[in-house]
Amino acid sequence: SAQAHLNLTLQEGTTNILSSGNNYAGIQCIEGATLKINGSGALTATGGYYGAGMGGGYNESGGTIIITGGMVTASGKASGLGAGIGGGYYGSGGNITITGGTVTANGGPNGAGIGGGHYGGSGGTITISRGTVTATGGSNGGAGIGGGERGAGGIITINGGMVNAAGGSYENVAGAGIGGGYYGSGGTITITDGTVTAAGGSSGSDYGGAGIGCGSGDFWS
Repeated sequence: SAQAHLNLTLQEGTTNILSSGNNYAGIQCIEGATLKINGSGALTATGGYYGAGMGGGYNESGGTIIITGGMVTASGKASGLGAGIGGGYYGSGGNITITGGTVTANGGPNGAGIGGGHYGGSGGTITISRGTVTATGGSNGGAGIGGGERGAGGIITINGGMVNAAGGSYENVAGAGIGGGYYGSGGTITITDGTVTAAGGSSGSDYGGAGIGCGSGDFWS
């Protein structure tokens, strides 16, 4: 529900695997709800066709997601429309904070690795201060961190940690490493510390996605 609060502790040595049906996230955390993940175990969450790995389902933005530890892998469905962590189809990223752990986030073909889902899903508010984060946008123009296809980057702050972000691309469609998805503006991006590698998707035209900034098709933002 929109007011749900879940504190999830990953016990050392455990491997936890969650997946969902078509309209839902692997771990459902919609706007107004809070999900906190800590511990040292492993967690893999995969969304349904319209859902994020963690966050929103069909037409839902992500809620407040806080990761402080663990080995966490979150993916939108391989043929789907959601982010790895953040918004489902038509949903923005919500409020995502990573302060520790090893986090791998893979967007479905139209979603960001961390941030918005397909078709206008902005990144929301994303803060990374510690941990190791690898975020890969979906192949149809999702940003690594930021907007889904046609979504702006949102408000992205990195002040620590090791971050590797890659935008997705296919033919003439490409997302930024950090920032906007295909046809999405970069948003507000602040990097003050940490080790950050950001690669935009390489589209088939002369314009790919920015490493940090906008996706292809939005050249002036």
